[in-house]
Amino acid sequence: MNRTGRLTILGFILISQFIAAQDDHGKKDPLTLSTALKLGPDKLTTYTDESEAGQDHAAELYATAKRVQTEQALAQRNLQLVVDLQEWRQAISECRKDAFLLASIINGGGTLYSHGANRDGVALENFLGALAKRLPLAEGKGDPKATKVIDDTIALIKNLKPDRGDAESDNQAKADLAGEVKRVTEFLTNFKYLIEQIPAEEAKRIANFAVGTTGWLKEDAEK
Repeated sequence: MNRTGRLTILGFILISQFIAAQDDHGKKDPLTLSTALKLGPDKLTTYTDESEAGQDHAAELYATAKRVQTEQALAQRNLQLVVDLQEWRQAISECRKDAFLLASIINGGGTLYSHGANRDGVALENFLGALAKRLPLAEGKGDPKATKVIDDTIALIKNLKPDRGDAESDNQAKADLAGEVKRVTEFLTNFKYLIEQIPAEEAKRIANFAVGTTGWLKEDAEK
């Protein structure tokens, strides 16, 4: 058999395998809320696949299920609490995703950071699920330790420097980083005011979680 014939047969086999895989995927039972919560993000790859993208999707499925569960429970108590939780979700999520964006700028991009951001929804929704049970939060005056957590993070971010090999890319990275640092520090300053209006324990808990993805930035700041 000549090379063309072998390639034709190989191509037919690969196409057949692809179609079979698609059929198998299509035959899977619908994924329900209870099943997603039971399996968790790791085992949900049986509904997606083990690839990086599949793991991202599995994390998204779990985070969605957890969010629905949390919001349904809140809505049974008071629909306004769903709105209140969404405000915290937006603020905390922004803090955590900023760390991945800064890392991408500093280290020249890469899928590592996008995967990290995509999968962080699992930790976020688990945290918010616990926070929801304590809503509505009482008024308070925050806590100096929580404020320091934010101030230290701002100082850390301001010391970040891009890691580049040539002058042109280094200058572009510096410009990108400067703009992002300005935006993030302004956001964190506003976030600090937000946690200064709630009880001390809640302020510390939320502040520590919100900046939890920035711990590794210390190494970049010390380069």
